[in-house]
Amino acid sequence: MKRLMGLSAVILLVGVAVVATTYNTGEASDHDDGESDVKARALNLTDHFTFVSTDSATPDELSMIMYFNPRSLPGKEYFLSTNARYEIHVAKVAAKTDTPTASEDFVFRFEAAAPDDVTHEQAITLTVLKDGTSLGTVTGSTTSYANSKGNTALNITNDQAGGIHTKFFIGPRADAFHFDVQRFFQVRAFLADRFFGGANGNGNASAGIANNCKNQPFGGGLGTSENDGDDVNLFNPPGCAPDFTKNYNVLAIVLNVPIADLGGGPLFDTWSTISVAD
Repeated sequence: MKRLMGLSAVILLVGVAVVATTYNTGEASDHDDGESDVKARALNLTDHFTFVSTDSATPDELSMIMYFNPRSLPGKEYFLSTNARYEIHVAKVAAKTDTPTASEDFVFRFEAAAPDDVTHEQAITLTVLKDGTSLGTVTGSTTSYANSKGNTALNITNDQAGGIHTKFFIGPRADAFHFDVQRFFQVRAFLADRFFGGANGNGNASAGIANNCKNQPFGGGLGTSENDGDDVNLFNPPGCAPDFTKNYNVLAIVLNVPIADLGGGPLFDTWSTISVAD
C-alpha cells in the first residue's frame, strides 16, 4: 500500500509565480547540508517518511512525515521560516514497478506566520492543491518545544479543504535518524584504498582499518563471530556505535490523509520540498 521515492527527502527545482513573487530551491537533501549564508537551518530538509497509519483506528490513512531543521539543540526553540513554503507532494501510481513521474496529483503546502512572543507557537496555513488547483485552506498552529517535550497539549489540527480531510502536527521531535558518521568515513577510505589504491589503482591488498568501538580488529571476512555474540564486520556493532544525531532534535510536519480522499491509490510516490520567496 505504499511506495517511497527514497529514504531521504528530495528538494526539487520549484518556480511558482504568485503575485510577482517567485519561490526557488536548488539543493538536494542528504539529511544535513549544514547552514550557509544562503540557506538557514530552517530550510534544511533531512528525512521524508510515508506509510499507512499504524493507528488501529485509522488503518485507511496515509501518514507522511517531513523532517527539517537538523541538529536542533535540546531546550532551544526553533521556528519555521516565514518566507518559505513547506510542501508534501503526492503522485498516484498504478504499479510498483512504474517509473516515478514526479507528477503532482496533490500538494499540501504549509506556510507559517511569525511566532507568538508568549506561546512560541506559529499560526499555520495549509493549502491543499489538486492537479495544481487550490481546493481550499486549513488553519492551525505549531506546538511549542515545552509542550512537545512533555507530549501534552499538542496542537493537532483536524479539518478538511475541498473534500480532502487532513490531520497534522508541526513541532519539534527527537531525531529518529541514527548515523555513525566517523566509522562511515573510515569504511569509505578503507574500501577505496583496498579496491582502487596501490600501484596503477589496482587495489592495495595491505589496506587496513582501525579496530571497531569494541577494539576488535576486522579480519577481512564479514560476519566473523566473537564470544560476545557480535559479528565483527566493517561497521561498529550497534551496542557501542556512536550516534551522530544523539540528543539532537528536528522540526517535523506530520500529516495524515485518508487514502480514499487521495483517489484510493493503491500506490503513491511522495516527497518533500522547501521553497523560498526571492
